[in-house]
Amino acid sequence: MENTEESCIEPYYPPIDEELVGFDDDAENITKYLIRGRMDLDIVSIVGMAGLGKTALARKIYNSRSIIDHFDVRAWCSVSQTYNMRELLLQILKQITDNIWEVHGLAYFRACFPDRHTGSRIMVTTRNEEVASYVKGYSDPYSLPFLKDEKSWELLQKKVFQRGNSCPLELVNVGQLVAKKCKGLPSLIIMIAEILSEEREASSWLKVAYDISSHVSDKEMIMKTIQSSYDYLPDHLKPCLLYMGLFPKDYEIPVSNLLKWWIAEEFVQSIDTLKLEELSEICLCNLVGSNLVVVSKTRSNGKMKCCIVLDQVRDFCLRKITEEKFMQLIGYPDQPEEQRLCMYIEDRTMTSDFKESDQEFIVHPKFSILDRKNPFRLLNNLKLVRVLHLLDIYLDNSFPTAFQSLPHLRYLAIFVKAFDCKWVSHLLHLQTLRVRSSYIMISPAIWKISKLRHVDINEFPVTIWEEDDIVLDNLKTLGMCSMSVADMTRKFWDKFANLEELRLHINEFADHISDYSSSALMNLDIIFPSRLKCLSLSEIFLTDELVSSIAELRYLETLKLSEIYFAGEKHWDLSYTFGQLEFLKLHRVFMTKWSCSEDSFPRLECLVVKNCSKLEEIPDTFMDSGFLRLIKVIDCSDSVCNSAVKIKEELGECYGISIQVDISKKDK
Repeated sequence: MENTEESCIEPYYPPIDEELVGFDDDAENITKYLIRGRMDLDIVSIVGMAGLGKTALARKIYNSRSIIDHFDVRAWCSVSQTYNMRELLLQILKQITDNIWEVHGLAYFRACFPDRHTGSRIMVTTRNEEVASYVKGYSDPYSLPFLKDEKSWELLQKKVFQRGNSCPLELVNVGQLVAKKCKGLPSLIIMIAEILSEEREASSWLKVAYDISSHVSDKEMIMKTIQSSYDYLPDHLKPCLLYMGLFPKDYEIPVSNLLKWWIAEEFVQSIDTLKLEELSEICLCNLVGSNLVVVSKTRSNGKMKCCIVLDQVRDFCLRKITEEKFMQLIGYPDQPEEQRLCMYIEDRTMTSDFKESDQEFIVHPKFSILDRKNPFRLLNNLKLVRVLHLLDIYLDNSFPTAFQSLPHLRYLAIFVKAFDCKWVSHLLHLQTLRVRSSYIMISPAIWKISKLRHVDINEFPVTIWEEDDIVLDNLKTLGMCSMSVADMTRKFWDKFANLEELRLHINEFADHISDYSSSALMNLDIIFPSRLKCLSLSEIFLTDELVSSIAELRYLETLKLSEIYFAGEKHWDLSYTFGQLEFLKLHRVFMTKWSCSEDSFPRLECLVVKNCSKLEEIPDTFMDSGFLRLIKVIDCSDSVCNSAVKIKEELGECYGISIQVDISKKDK
């Protein structure tokens, strides 16, 4: 859109869509970006997944009276994945349905509109966040959210009951359910509305609600839209997305598990094997950026916790899996050979007539803990299985022999009464070992699995071994382990030279805390691995020597303290600096007063204080923090809650910094 520049061609105006619902605030905000601000050329990008209504919203804005009155010349065009510079200018008169896909295409387009300080604007819609970030001018990309449930219901009613008619009472509840099942996608709501307008029985609507995808009349159009996004993905991201399509509908996939599964399946590869987790996270961010995957939950530190694949994308993935023979779900007849095999273990009868496949994995995101079926009877037919995730089913101890036939296993997660590490010591390719058990028997043989990257066992003892040749350079995370302070030597930690995350329980302060005098605690010399990024400590006296050792960790970004005691006065007077710390969690830290300097946490972004019942307040020195974005207070005193609010207000009034304060308490 040009403000004063003349055009030699008559612009083409796209038709105005029917009334949109739920976008009024978005339209108003984007319009403000377009007509206000500086006179330099600026670009406003609208980003979101297919079906959210980006183009419809852009048309509404483009044809609004505010825009028509403000800009002398307007033009509408689209840029497809394939383009050339000459045709791009000619297509300014046409409307096509594709989006802008590559940053190069927009660069050519932008070059044709030199900045003459005329207040000109370019409005862009795209599914690709990389494009949106690249083209942003003085305004950040505008991320279009999914419709909330009430707006989805409002849109559905307007499309089903036109001419101002209201929804009959007997259809309200089931109608709201249908709207909710559309997951906030306006295009899907409109398609479903066409079906519901012909059916006015609650039973019929209920069938639609529980099988949305089969009732979409223009399913092929949706598939083509997703196909275009899929085709644009780099080759290494395609198997990552298809893998996610194998999970059940609406299943929230834990991100920490997903990244490990991708690595085990060798979807993510690098010469630098130490960076595989970082690369996996980048892959997931790219899929989220392409709007094919949605983040459903985030952690307190802002990182992704769970993600989902929407139904339409999942349907596309399952279709693509069949076409490309990527993997095959069990239970289907005539399973082809030489392809990846996926087995879901759920609340259903499991079959065992499988043919051996080229590469296999087993993963079960849902399993009833009451179901006692033994999955190990199937493993004799799955010799090449790589991922075995069985944390949600309690297994008896008849399974050790099952592991003997799984030499290619890379990921193992089990829930069992007793566990002996000897059972897995022969699994030389094992990367991740996760165990939930009441009784753990540790064997030094486990440390000879040189490819181990993640060991997550609920409280297992770590003892010193004599073999100097045992070195686990690949180990990244270790916990929850219990150790004696005497064993925490530099020589011991050197065996884990690249350890980044440690969850530790120190024996001296466990069951016999009262047996140790204050002077004995003060004299303990505690050494940690030097490259730690995340440290979790539980059941330990917080001494000055301990805090000093933690502060010396140059790469430490996350610190979690739980069940922390103090010798003498219950005061934590902190005089050390944690230069790189971004996340601090204090859970059941038994202190009454806490003081720290302005320099103690120079880069802290998130503070979580939970069940610190004796603490009087959060130090007011956090009012001088320039990086703090979130304070979370859970089950603490009113004075702690008030101090968190005071910090928020002070940062806002004095520095113009907006932070979030979340306060929650259990109902008494």
